[in-house]
Amino acid sequence: NNLERIPYGPVDPEYMLLGVEDDSGKLRALLVHYACHSVVLGPSNCKYSADYPGVLQAVVEKSIPGLQCMFVQGAAGDINPLFLARTKNEEQDFAIVRKMGETLAGAVLRSVKSMQPAEPVRQPIRFVSERLTFSERWDKTKKVEVGITTVLLSPSIAIAAMPGEALHKLQRMWKEQADVAWPFFYGYTWSAGGGWPGYIPDLRSAAYGGYGADNATRIEVGAGEMLLLRHLIHLYQMQGRWLDQPGKP
Repeated sequence: NNLERIPYGPVDPEYMLLGVEDDSGKLRALLVHYACHSVVLGPSNCKYSADYPGVLQAVVEKSIPGLQCMFVQGAAGDINPLFLARTKNEEQDFAIVRKMGETLAGAVLRSVKSMQPAEPVRQPIRFVSERLTFSERWDKTKKVEVGITTVLLSPSIAIAAMPGEALHKLQRMWKEQADVAWPFFYGYTWSAGGGWPGYIPDLRSAAYGGYGADNATRIEVGAGEMLLLRHLIHLYQMQGRWLDQPGKP
């Protein structure tokens, strides 16, 4: 338990919101993108549960009638919740789940008030899907096939969708290098076939090891950065930046 809310590991502290309004300007759908394992409830819990994202959804929808709230997991491979419910007392544990969900919901509801409209979308949604094959990290005779999809919703909104549990530094790299105002990173997303790669560490984490970086991962070293580079190549392709001859796009 971390009742004093002391940071004890790496995080991407940013959550991102994507809303859809109807013709009257009323907010009808809200997508909340955040990177954190949905494991407030511990292994002693045997009930189906949406964990803290379920609480987030319920609180936001109650506060904004007529709205559908959706949660999309980011690169949370190495990020656990601030609060962990490990009392083995169902009532106490679910109270901790509510605390985590309500904390995030409160931040989201404050941010909704300052959301600004994006530019009008005058182009079709574009996307590129690709499958890449990597060696298995521990058994070089085996292969790991990974399917990814890069989406350009509008000139300012892009999505990198990757299966498995990517570590958060890959999400940070995408957000730093994708040349759009709002770069979303969707982890745990099976969009283009292939297998399920498990944990996908960044290069430095793979070098130093740890859970998800050597234990519980099976994909070859450097695969995370290779996948990220393919996302960036696809993004610039959809932006029309790869020309047939030298010159500025």
